[in-house]
Amino acid sequence: MYLPQGAFAPVPTPFSPTGSIEGFALRAHLAWLEQEGLQGALILGTNGEFPSLTFAEKRAVAYAAARSGNGDASQQRTKLQLMLCVGSCALGEVIELCGVAKENGYDSVLCPPPWYFRNASVAGTAAFFRRVLDASKLPVLLYHIPQLTGMPISDELLAAIGEHPNLAGIKDSTGDDAELARLSRHFKGKAYMVGSDKLIAPAYAAGGTGSITAAASVVPDLVASIKARPDQQGKLNSVRGLLEKFGLGGAVKAILRKKGLGAYAARPPLMNLEAAAEQQLFSMLDMFGAVKW
Repeated sequence: MYLPQGAFAPVPTPFSPTGSIEGFALRAHLAWLEQEGLQGALILGTNGEFPSLTFAEKRAVAYAAARSGNGDASQQRTKLQLMLCVGSCALGEVIELCGVAKENGYDSVLCPPPWYFRNASVAGTAAFFRRVLDASKLPVLLYHIPQLTGMPISDELLAAIGEHPNLAGIKDSTGDDAELARLSRHFKGKAYMVGSDKLIAPAYAAGGTGSITAAASVVPDLVASIKARPDQQGKLNSVRGLLEKFGLGGAVKAILRKKGLGAYAARPPLMNLEAAAEQQLFSMLDMFGAVKW
């Protein structure tokens, strides 16, 4: 079974000022990430604002991302490993999105729990995941981000899901050392993908296969270097801390706008950074010399 490996970026979805999706901007961003040495990209993840998109928009984004290679966009496929987040509280929609991923040549899918039903039983949540695992034609990773879903991927839930030939691993976005230790042990021999920039080196040391982290969208070369050069973790921590200071999603989009990759506007309820905050962010980033303008 395919297992995702290396540094992935959870890319933001580029919106125009009127709220439409700029497919050209997504393709340009992914092409740049590939040139900078990144190994993969997560499409429609949390940073991709998937809860804000209709099903038709999700399909359009998935299609555009899969055709982001050099040359004719209608013919080329990016060389990046591609993972599609299929998050939805509607089981049928999750399964349809798994089909969209397969149709468009994705390598794997990422599935969060059905967060609206956070009071569902462990047995019911396990049944949800097993239906997805049974239906997907691609390897499935579970998405552990309880700070947003309110539904942790607990040991009890993992036991209820049990072994499944389609269960490829997990993305752990808790940023918690204890969760890293627990889940990297559980998914030994499968894919443990850490979701915190600050834990990439520790994750590799614990046997993790890679990372899916926000800073990879703007400093891909730095993130990709951590596996071979764990001494660079401190520099990455500084960049990530700065992004968080200004608001992670807004800061990433502001950087991509400054790089000329597209409008990268916010879609309410999220908001763009104010102009003064953007300039302060750029000045502070210049001190680190990490971002290539």
